[in-house]
Amino acid sequence: MLPPPPAHSEGSVWGSRRGRCGCVACGAGLLLWNVGVALVCVLVLVAVFTLVLLPASLLLYVGFLCHSRVLDSPSPICRYLDDNSCSALIILGFVMMSPLVVVAAAIFCGLLRRLRLLLLFLPITCAWYRGQGLDWGGDVRAWV
Repeated sequence: MLPPPPAHSEGSVWGSRRGRCGCVACGAGLLLWNVGVALVCVLVLVAVFTLVLLPASLLLYVGFLCHSRVLDSPSPICRYLDDNSCSALIILGFVMMSPLVVVAAAIFCGLLRRLRLLLLFLPITCAWYRGQGLDWGGDVRAWV
């Protein structure tokens, strides 16, 4: 991360330094902020992969639920399925899984890019100097 030009900082090029306690407190706040942003990213990841992989997981569940050598459940849907159709459901579920993982990863990356979640991570070095708070809201380009 490049420092802002002198016109955008209070005083010197880097701004004034924080004291030791202020630096530790601001660093702890930034650490909690970054952990919260990482938690939001993980929740988005889990939600996207759960929704996209739901059809394949349902096929696998029904296939393993009704196959006579696995569970042989007395479920009402199992009355319509024999072992051959359960095997077909299991195979279809595993075959569908790999393209759906790629689709889920592409959707997740698109959401990260569209929502700009990765720009919310703040470097811990922002805790050293004053006046460099949440400056990511405006211009995203680096100072050149």
